[in-house]
Amino acid sequence: MLKSKNTKSILKLPFGFRDIFPIEASERKRIEDVIRHEFEAWGYGEVKTPVFEFTENISLGVGNNWKNKLMSFFDIDGSLISLRADMTIPIARLVGMRIKREQLPIRFYYIANSFRQSHFQKGKKRVLNQAGLELIGVSELAGDIEVLTILTNILKNLKIFNFKIALSHTDFLNGMAEWFNLRNISMDFIKTKMIEKNFVELREFLSLKDKYKTDIFFNLIEPSEDFEKIDYFLDKIENKNIFESLKYLIQVFKILKNLGLSEQFILDLSVRRDFEYYKGLLFEVYSTKVSEIIGSGGRYDGLINKFGLDVAGTGFALDTDLLHQSVDKISLNDSIRLKRVILMSNLVNIDELIKISQKIRKKGFIVEISFTKHDFEIVKNNLDIIKESTQNLYEPDFIYFIDFKESKLNIIDIKKKILEVVSINEL
Repeated sequence: MLKSKNTKSILKLPFGFRDIFPIEASERKRIEDVIRHEFEAWGYGEVKTPVFEFTENISLGVGNNWKNKLMSFFDIDGSLISLRADMTIPIARLVGMRIKREQLPIRFYYIANSFRQSHFQKGKKRVLNQAGLELIGVSELAGDIEVLTILTNILKNLKIFNFKIALSHTDFLNGMAEWFNLRNISMDFIKTKMIEKNFVELREFLSLKDKYKTDIFFNLIEPSEDFEKIDYFLDKIENKNIFESLKYLIQVFKILKNLGLSEQFILDLSVRRDFEYYKGLLFEVYSTKVSEIIGSGGRYDGLINKFGLDVAGTGFALDTDLLHQSVDKISLNDSIRLKRVILMSNLVNIDELIKISQKIRKKGFIVEISFTKHDFEIVKNNLDIIKESTQNLYEPDFIYFIDFKESKLNIIDIKKKILEVVSINEL
């Protein structure tokens, strides 16, 4: 029931959402520009898909637990629709509906929001700002190496120091289930504990099945930069899925080493994603500056077939919120952004202020006009207050103060607190 018109507005956002001010938005745009440049350099084209999809389509990739992951609504015709939970499923639907086999391979990228349900007490964000790509119709090894190379290039170009990309494979865990003779219910339990990183319960559970195998399992899933440790365990495990998945990871690592990229990669067979469409290589991206995973991806052969086209696919998504937290602010420095000027004066002369601002903009500056009468001495002695008052909105570099009475321009460098006086005619 609607409230009366006199009721006050709710002065907060739904949980899991937030506002973004201009400074952060500007920095994020620069991050996105770096990502977009790398994508396009490899021949990827940007795609846009609807924010809403039929819930039935999204649940094909999300899995049985879709009700806890999706933000769903009833459409006007009674259809159940959901906000997209990621971009891989909508792009898989797009490819299945619109792409013909003779058009392959297809290289798509996106910079978009996705939405995921979260329990209130968890306090997680429900909107994900993501930048990612999908490579459709390229064979397993070649496709995986391409996307891993692009991912590494982006993180290096953003100057995210000490990042690591952890590699795993879905068939490793599937093979382990066979090796332990686990049923589906037990396998679901293991997957859940792997995603939760709850290794205490997992060890207790597996030890009841076979302590010897459990010790081997936990030695293997221990994160390591030493991919050669795989060879030591291959003779101890008689399972085709485990053998082939580990051999494949060694093959991937050798190629990355030949490309000079291996220092950024680690082996972490505990990696498990919460979406059921992954089949093959899995990877997660970590930064020393944040505790959360800043990106993830992998191969999803079979997903697009659910939408009518049986073709391979692989890709990744980076969380631009977490990238922003991971990027050193020095790498978002003044050299890659336009200088910002606040234009002030001792008289309110609208047309002259606009004319002068136009001249300053032609010199490559961002100019914001203050249509208020100011006293120069007060302005000059309160630079810190002016800077603080613009916090989160923008970061000014200069104050251009026009003295119309004297026909001169006072240029103040806010950071260096240096004053330069020139004639207005010199603009």
